[in-house]
Amino acid sequence: MLTELLVAAISAPTKPNTGVTKDAGIFVHEHQPLAAPRHVFKKSAAAPNGIAVSSSHVFAAQADTAVVHVYSRAKGSQEAIVPFPERIHSIALAADDTVLLLGTASGRICSGRLVSTSTAHLQPVTSVAADRSSSFFLSGSSDAMVHVWALPAVLSFSPDTSRTPVHTLATHRGPISSIACGHSARSANIAVSASADKSVIVWDYHNGHALRTYLLPEAPTAVTLDPADRALHVAYADGSLQTVDFYDDVQKTASSDLLRDPSLSHRPVQPSPKTRFAAESQKLGGALSLTLSWDGTTLVSGHASGKVVAWDVAKGNYLSTLTNLPGPVSNLQFLQPIGFPHAPEPSFKVHTVVKPKQDSGAAGAGSGLIPPGYTLNMQLTGRLRTGRVSAADKMPTTKDAFEDALTHPSFPASMLEEGLAELESWTAPSRSGAASASEIIALDLESHVDPSDSHHTELRELKKQLASLQRIQKVTFSQLSDLRAENEFFRGREMAKAERARTRAKKRLGITNGVAPRKANEDVDMDGGDVSSSASDSEPAGVAKA
Repeated sequence: MLTELLVAAISAPTKPNTGVTKDAGIFVHEHQPLAAPRHVFKKSAAAPNGIAVSSSHVFAAQADTAVVHVYSRAKGSQEAIVPFPERIHSIALAADDTVLLLGTASGRICSGRLVSTSTAHLQPVTSVAADRSSSFFLSGSSDAMVHVWALPAVLSFSPDTSRTPVHTLATHRGPISSIACGHSARSANIAVSASADKSVIVWDYHNGHALRTYLLPEAPTAVTLDPADRALHVAYADGSLQTVDFYDDVQKTASSDLLRDPSLSHRPVQPSPKTRFAAESQKLGGALSLTLSWDGTTLVSGHASGKVVAWDVAKGNYLSTLTNLPGPVSNLQFLQPIGFPHAPEPSFKVHTVVKPKQDSGAAGAGSGLIPPGYTLNMQLTGRLRTGRVSAADKMPTTKDAFEDALTHPSFPASMLEEGLAELESWTAPSRSGAASASEIIALDLESHVDPSDSHHTELRELKKQLASLQRIQKVTFSQLSDLRAENEFFRGREMAKAERARTRAKKRLGITNGVAPRKANEDVDMDGGDVSSSASDSEPAGVAKA
């Protein structure tokens, strides 16, 4: 049986006379099969869009201080308090929950290593969301701007890498309240942004284009996407909710993909008032947060009164009040269900979170390599693969070079050099100053694509051509090395030949060690020194010797 958990966080101290611990701030509830509280994490007042939950930890950006609280889910207690140079207004996890992205009060984006971007936003970053492939993430701010960032560039160790947005989505005219990314890992993935200008825009963030604009009756406070990306749900300050269907009768056209119909991209759509629902008798207060269950049938909202309410998506009506928390519910998040029979297990576990150092994000001398003080602590789980698995028979085949090297005491020097070269290519700054969307390819793209897709076929052909060019380059370098050695050999032989020719010429001229032969009338002793010479050659006639 599946177990689905719901995490809720409040943004203010508890009310007096409630019987709840005063410093309790993050609550874990079991949504199914049995609705009941599971755990409470204390000492937290999370900011809106300020919690992120992984399989092992809970991260909470505090509303009034420049710190992030880290809680261990296994131990059930606070593990660390991580200070930052400025207040954090929003956080999100990316890259399979291994990277924590933070939006700051000055408009920057920084990671857990304190590697920060430029001040692209003019006001605080109110929302951060990473896409499924972790190649991109989006940030929204009170300055009405939405920026699209390339995650590899932001995580680069090199200080020379340009950390500027890939795209700037500047259609909104009010502060951004919430951003949600679609659930696809392919290039057709979408994102939605909600703004105080009473609009929600659907984006093709890979290309920086607006696909659809929805005009709402009020300013939305939170937004979430259907698990199949068929609709979006928004919350309002009066406590009501609304469902916006991408494929309703109003937007129905002959096009098979309504969101990408160019004839509708510049025409705003106003959802029907019938899609809005509320429970006025419950006195819920303003809706501050929103989340959707794994199957997309139950919508859960958090309100300023502290109530967490469940709604029926199909009928659009109130179901029940799940719990009543002691403060405004600023964050809600459903976790992945537990209990699937063949669920993939993670290949590593992070047991403890190490506080980042202020200088750990800077590389030495701008080389783009990992700095000496940077450490990574994790536990590898499971068994290593014994070989590649064939798609036809699901049986392991031969090992590749990397898997074979894992079973030996050390890695080959050629493999280490190839890895360093690849790392430098990732961290090298681009000439244009920003990476284009076509230059960023998801690391796990092949595992999510259809083999019959034309883009996949083109990608395979390009990889074959790249491998062929690399082989040609290797052969060319080898030939150049051989030619250089041959040239040195012939030059040495020619120099030796010229030296022998000069020696023979000297012998023919009677020159030995650069001294001409002496005259015949000179007397030479046994040691080669001059003893005497004739008077006609050395002195004038009639002059006596001394």
